[in-house]
Amino acid sequence: MLVPPRRCSCGGAAWQGRASPTLGGVAVGPAPGGHERELRPDPPPRWGLGDAAAGIVVGFVCSNLLAGIWLSASGAEELSLGGMALGQVGLWVGLIGAPLVASRYKGSGRLSVDFGLRARPIDAAIGFGGGLAAQFVLLPIIALLLSPFVGHPDVSGQARELSDKADGIGVVALVIAIVVVTPVAEELFFRGLLLRSLARRWGTGWAIGLSSVLFGVSHLRAASAAVLLVTIVSLTAFGALLAVLAVRTGRLGSAILAHALFNGWTLLVVLVIKP
Repeated sequence: MLVPPRRCSCGGAAWQGRASPTLGGVAVGPAPGGHERELRPDPPPRWGLGDAAAGIVVGFVCSNLLAGIWLSASGAEELSLGGMALGQVGLWVGLIGAPLVASRYKGSGRLSVDFGLRARPIDAAIGFGGGLAAQFVLLPIIALLLSPFVGHPDVSGQARELSDKADGIGVVALVIAIVVVTPVAEELFFRGLLLRSLARRWGTGWAIGLSSVLFGVSHLRAASAAVLLVTIVSLTAFGALLAVLAVRTGRLGSAILAHALFNGWTLLVVLVIKP
């Protein structure tokens, strides 16, 4: 038997789904009677997976292009901190630009409505708890489960490489980039545009899983197989936690704060605790 659809608020946008328990104004879990819940925007916006794909392509193209220009201009064989920063800016062009363009030309014109880019005071507590749980519960469990297969590889190489090249004002810029800008950019894209686009097509469960895997894979870099495995599995699990926060609250505020705390602790360990 079909349950009549109802309208609920999700980050300020009208969403249509089967009746089910709510948390933060967003229906979650199975509907009464065991029915599977679906997220269906009503009326459907015109943005979707094509916009997300374009954002990824533009981001990686701009990142590599700007990094290449830096290498050519400096004559260096490897990127300095400035070159890495320029490449990161190129990535942000895609991750932030895609939701902006999609909302402006295919949505409501408001990121808070289309992708839930807003926060409430309670999100500070939720995000703080989520960030701590990720660092001190989730990651240790994953490391323990994978240790029989890969041992205990050092996965902090990329953060350590950045911190080794930073000095003085460079450290301040590094903190702002990793703890402030990156969480906002990645949450707006992965838990905003991508997650909601996937939910419209395949439902919330698949959206959480697929967006989390893509989040993990997006952090691929040159490293050993053991480091790559631990990194991808860990960040996929972390991405799933952030996606659940976004779905349960209907906002990106708690996910952004959890992401910022996660990145901040990693940077603190590299810069201060384990120099």
